Amino acid sequence: MSEIVVLGIETSCDDTSVCLLKGETGVYESFPTILSHNAFSQETILRKWGGVVPEIAARNHLEKLAPLLEETFLKANLNPHDVNLIAVTTHPGLLGPLLTGINAAKTLGLIHKLPLFPVNHLYAHLEAIHLTEKIAYPYMGVLVSGGHSLYLLVTSPEHFEVLGTTIDDAAGEAFDKGGKLLGLGYPAGRIIDDFAKLGDKTRFKFPIGLRGSGNADLSFSGVKTSLRLFLEENPHCVCTDINNPTQDVYDVCASYQESIVAALSLKLSYALKIAKNNHGHDELPIVLGGGVACNSALRERLKKDFKNVFFVRPSYCTDNGAMIANYALRRFADAIPFPRCLDLDAKERFLDKSLVQERK
Repeated sequence: MSEIVVLGIETSCDDTSVCLLKGETGVYESFPTILSHNAFSQETILRKWGGVVPEIAARNHLEKLAPLLEETFLKANLNPHDVNLIAVTTHPGLLGPLLTGINAAKTLGLIHKLPLFPVNHLYAHLEAIHLTEKIAYPYMGVLVSGGHSLYLLVTSPEHFEVLGTTIDDAAGEAFDKGGKLLGLGYPAGRIIDDFAKLGDKTRFKFPIGLRGSGNADLSFSGVKTSLRLFLEENPHCVCTDINNPTQDVYDVCASYQESIVAALSLKLSYALKIAKNNHGHDELPIVLGGGVACNSALRERLKKDFKNVFFVRPSYCTDNGAMIANYALRRFADAIPFPRCLDLDAKERFLDKSLVQERK
C-alpha cells in the first residue's frame, strides 16, 4: 500500500474534464482526496446544433484541454513530475474526442515516463460511488446516460457482468430527443425533469418498451415514436415559449418521463432476479450512476421501489475527470507501464449488439 497521485483526463463526448486525486492503492476503506478538479462544458456551444457534433466537440477539447491541465496543476500546487499515474478514457465514446484526451495523456506519459491506465468510463461512472460512499461488492450497477443504459452485476473493480442493456436508444437519448419534439431545445433532460414537477404524470399514457420480455433489456425507440405521433395529433402540447409553458406541456413532460422511469424500474427488478437466479445474490446494494442518474423522478422511484439504493453524487454523475482518476486508483496494479502504454488507442463501442443477442 502506498499513497499516489493520479491525473484523470475525460474527453469521451462533449465535456472536457481534468482531475488530480490522491489516495492509497489497495485500500478501499478510505476515500481518496480530490486535489483539483476542473471542467469545461460545451453545452452552450453545441446547443445551436441541437446536439453533439463529433468534429466540433473534438476541436473544442483540443482548445480547452491544455489550459485545463495547467489550471488543475496550479490549483493543486503540483507539477507533472508529482504524478504517479495518468488515467484517461479510452472507451466507449466519440473517436475524435477520445483521441484528443488519449494523445494528451500519451504526451505527458512520454515526457515524464509515466504509466497510463485506459479507462472504460462506463465502469468509472458506477465506481464513482466510492468517492463519497462505502459500498461493498457485489452490487447492482444501474448506469443511465445519454448514450448507454445498462444493468451490471459488479463483483469487483475488475469484474462487471452485463445483465441487461438497451437494444436501441439510451434513456438519456430518449429524454433529449423527446425534448426536441416538444420544442424544449437541447439538452432537454433537465428541462423535462423540472417541467414534470408541475405536471400530471397520469394524464397521458406512453408505452414501456419490452414490458413483457421477462429479461432486463430496454427499448426506448417506441416511446419516442409514440410521443411524436401524439404531438402530431395534439400540436397544442408542443412548447412554443420556453419561458411560459402551458399546463399541457407540463403534463406531457410528466407523462413521458413517467414511462422512461417506469421502464428503468421494471427492468431493474428483472436484473435483480437474474442476479439471484444465476449467481445466488440476494438483496444486492443498488448503485445508480451516469448523467440521467441526476433525474429527480428516477431517484424517487428507485428509492420507493427498492431497498438499499445508493446514488452517485450529482457532481460526479456527468462525464468527469474525478471518476476517471478514482477508477484508475482502484486498479493501480493493472496500469500499463511506460513505454508500452504509448500503444493505447480509442474504441467507440462498449457492447456489440451481437453480444446482446447471444446473451438472450
